[in-house]
Amino acid sequence: MKSEQKQRLYNSKENIKSAQLLAHSHFYDIAISRAYYAMLYVAEALLLEQTATIPTQNEAVNSLFMEHFSESSPLFQPYGTYLQDGLKARLRADYCHANKATLADAKQHINRAKAFLDLAKHYLRTDVVTAAPAEVSLGRRG
Repeated sequence: MKSEQKQRLYNSKENIKSAQLLAHSHFYDIAISRAYYAMLYVAEALLLEQTATIPTQNEAVNSLFMEHFSESSPLFQPYGTYLQDGLKARLRADYCHANKATLADAKQHINRAKAFLDLAKHYLRTDVVTAAPAEVSLGRRG
C-alpha cells in the first residue's frame, strides 16, 4: 500500500472519531460533515489503486469513484451511493440553516463511514482500525 493511501485511511479514522465526539455533544450537522470527509478520504485511498492523480473537487472524486468502483463492482455499489448521499447531507448541514440534522442522521452517516473504512481496509489489506464498535451509541448524558 502506498503511503498516500495509508495517510488517507488514517485521516478517515480520525474524522470518524471526530464525528462521534461531535454527535455525542449534539453537534449533528458538523458530525455529518466529518463523516462525509471520512468517506471522501476512503474513496481517495481506493482511487489511488487505479490512478496516480486525485481530483481536488469533491464531486469529481465522487464521480471517479463511481466510474472505477461502484459501476463495475456490486461490492462497491452501495458505497458510491453513501458517498453521494454524504455529500448532499454535508452541503445541507453546512449551508441549510433551516433544517438541522438529527442524532439519527448523524449516526447513519457515521456508520456508513465506518463501513466504508472497513471495506477499504479489507480491499487494501491494511491494519488501520476503525474508531469504535460497529454501531454508534450516542445516548444523552444524564
